[in-house]
Order: sequence, then C-alpha cells, then structure tokens
Amino acid sequence: MKRHSAALLWAALAIAGCAGAPPHGTVQGGPPDQPGEEVVTVEADGEANVIPGNKLNTRDASLMAAQKAAVEKAVGVLVQGQMVVSQARLIEDQVFSKSAGYLKAWDVLSEKENDGVYVTRIRARVKLGDVRKDLDALGMLIKTKKVGNPRVMVLIDEKVDSKPSDSKTVEIGLAKALLEKGYKVVDADQLAEIRSQENVLKALNGDAGQAADLAKRFGAEIALVGTVNAKQLGAPKAGGEGGGDAADSAMGDMISYRGRLSLKAIKSSSGQVVLADSREGAGMDITQEGASIRCLSSLAEAAGAELSEKLAPALWEGAEVQLALGNVRDFSALQKVMTALRAVDGVRNVVNRSFAGTDAVFDLELAGGNAQTLAAQLEGRVKPSMDIKEVAAYRIEAALKTEGTTP
Repeated sequence: MKRHSAALLWAALAIAGCAGAPPHGTVQGGPPDQPGEEVVTVEADGEANVIPGNKLNTRDASLMAAQKAAVEKAVGVLVQGQMVVSQARLIEDQVFSKSAGYLKAWDVLSEKENDGVYVTRIRARVKLGDVRKDLDALGMLIKTKKVGNPRVMVLIDEKVDSKPSDSKTVEIGLAKALLEKGYKVVDADQLAEIRSQENVLKALNGDAGQAADLAKRFGAEIALVGTVNAKQLGAPKAGGEGGGDAADSAMGDMISYRGRLSLKAIKSSSGQVVLADSREGAGMDITQEGASIRCLSSLAEAAGAELSEKLAPALWEGAEVQLALGNVRDFSALQKVMTALRAVDGVRNVVNRSFAGTDAVFDLELAGGNAQTLAAQLEGRVKPSMDIKEVAAYRIEAALKTEGTTP
C-alpha cells in the first residue's frame, strides 16, 4: 500500500497547523545525543500488504514503511506543505529513499494485521539536523539564504502631519528588520540621490513597473515601496480652535500621534506584487517630534517583523527562473527542450524568450522553489541532458550535452 500521498498531506496539514505537532515520547536504546545535535521524537505508522506465507518479509516491509513515515514527519516540520507536494519527486529520490539513515533509534509500539494489510507503529528518534542539512543542500528550506539572500530596495514616502519628513524612521526600521533576517538592502544614501526623480515618485504612488525598474537599477530582486503619514491626535484645528477638551484631558500632558503605513513588495524581474501590507499604529511622548517618531517606529517594527518572515516564502511560491541554455543546435532541439521543461515537476509554464545561433533563453514559472531546486531537477533528470554551469538566485546558465556524452 502506497503511503506517499498521505504522508505529504500530513506534512501540509502540520505546517498549516491542522494536524498538530507530532507525538513525542521516549525511545529506548541508541547512542546518546551529542552536544548541539538536533533530534526529534515522532510516532509513525507503516503499512504493507501481507505476503502470503512470508510473515518475516511482511513485517520488514511494514517496518521500513514506518521508518519512512517517521522521516516524512520530520520533513513536514521543516518544509512548507505546498512545497512538499510540488517538489515531491525530488524529495522522494534524495531524502525518503534513505530514510533508515536518518533514524538514530526506534521502538516498535505495536503490530497488527487487518484485511490483508500489516501495520507497524513505531516511536523513532529522527536526526533532524541531518534531514535539515540534506534539504538545505537541495535548496528546499524556507530561509532567506535559500532564495538567494534577496537584495531589497526600501523606498518609503514618509510624512508627519501630511508634510514630508526627513527622519526616514520607517525606511530605517524596515531595513534593520530585513538585515537581521539575512536579506541584503540597498544603501539608503544611493536612494537619497534619486528621490526627486519622476519615476521614483511614480513608484511611491503605486506604479509597480516603475518600482521594478528602479529595483533592477540598484541590483535588487525586490522593491519594497510604500507611504506612511503620522498625524497628531487632538491637534489644534485650522484657525486656532482646539481639538476637543475630552481628547486633551485624556492625554494629559502627553502628545499622541497615529499613523497608517501601506506597503507593497514587488519583484523586479516581473513587476509582480508578491506582498501587500497596510496597518495603523500610535505613539505618545511629551513632544510632537518624540510622539511622531514613536508612532513611526512602532509601525516599522511591526511591519518589518512580519515582512521579514513572509517575504522569503512569497518569493519561493510562484517564483520565476530564467534558464540560459547553450548548445541548442536547431529548432528541433529547441522544441525538445521546451517539451522536457514543461514536464519537470513543479514547472507551471515555460516561455521561450529568445533563440539566436545555438543560445536560447527560457522564462520558467514555478509552483514553488527557486533556481537551486530547479537546477537539481534539470541536471541528469531531463532529456536532452544538460550541464549546469552556474546557478544564481533566479537564473540558471546551462548547456545541452553533446550527443554521445554520458548523461
């Protein structure tokens, strides 16, 4: 009985918070944990069809299935469910095929036969660090470094009481949050020189195309653009009228500001908006400047914490990768490559961007992953065979192997 689909579904549910955490318990035997060793305890079931007259092989097959299921649960702890499904074939070949090697120890909790199916339940100690290492090598962990340490351009139109602010509090706060998570950020001094240009103003006003072009200009994969305006609460009205006795008495001697921050994260490669965020925040102080800064800082801190966690997965999902392929001899070879690329697991769409001489460029839309995961599937896995020359965050350089060479 095949358990692969069920295990992938479990992993997806676990990440979504529907399946709960894997059960924990005590496993007897096995070498002691080493300092810093990452091990997780899980319980898992393995199923195998009963082999008539051969109980020993039936039990072995059921145990092996349980061991694999234990490793699948460990993968579910580390990897997004959607990614597990879209990259199932690669994980099956590179990780699940050597499940026993990830197990430090296990106990058989129960064995039973039911309607021709033998079920073994085990409690296992899985070497999560080893699983993490192998998944990491395949580029499958949702980490900023696995989307190529994306470079981000942060550009915010900041205002206080509807007037331009020079503090750049939100820009600085967002950049700090991204840097702490391993992103690279375009130097703010470089952006200061272009702020008055028309294309920058268009980008700040929501023109995704202009924002993408600006990001490309500064070598950034993402443009994080937005607007923020902090306004004083209970401030005097025009003409000198007060903002209301109730508001003033409630704040006492403190001055309060409230602001709204709106953000968009835009891919420079496509102009696609991958994330949007809008939030409000407040700040109080004894001075207007202090209160406005506190308000802006709270907005930047809250938005930065959330964006730094969501941006890398957003880049992973629906990623676009460019493949520059050499040694494409003729149009017939080009068509074969197109067919092979469309059949690759996780590839949604393939567009031939150009074909000149023996060089072709393809744009590939992925259901999930990045250039690194795609390259792992292309080399030695498709026909005609390819040699991978270089892999960047969203670009692969490769060449078709000459006929007669070993794949």
